[in-house]
Amino acid sequence: MTTITNQVAATDIDGVEALCARWEEAWNGHDGDAVAALCAEDLVYDEPALGETVYGRDAIRDFVSGMASSFPDYSFTRIGLYAEVTRRAVLVAWRFTGTLAGTAQRVEFHGDDRLEIGEDGLIHAYRCLYDHRSVLRQIGGAAAGS
Repeated sequence: MTTITNQVAATDIDGVEALCARWEEAWNGHDGDAVAALCAEDLVYDEPALGETVYGRDAIRDFVSGMASSFPDYSFTRIGLYAEVTRRAVLVAWRFTGTLAGTAQRVEFHGDDRLEIGEDGLIHAYRCLYDHRSVLRQIGGAAAGS
């Protein structure tokens, strides 16, 4: 298993790629334990679209479980990976697709995960950014029967 070394993230491309591949695989496997295992115990998870910041592995594990309940067939496709050149951080651009539970409503949108990585190779801060209004419009269509 490759992990990010004590170098600046941008200089350890193999480590960044390996971490992001495991991140994507864990999310697409709907595996909250695997996602949490990539995070530090003191994780700060910020999702401005939902108006909340939560802390720790249990919070991210619970979020993955909630996603799987809301969108049982969800998946993320990585469309870009950008490494910070001055600190240990990466931006993962992705595309989400999933069907809202109990409906036939497909939801699709683009987002970015900003991951700040500690010297231990674990994610210490995770910020998820996307257009929440777009998601709500799509979900609203399901509620209206479209």
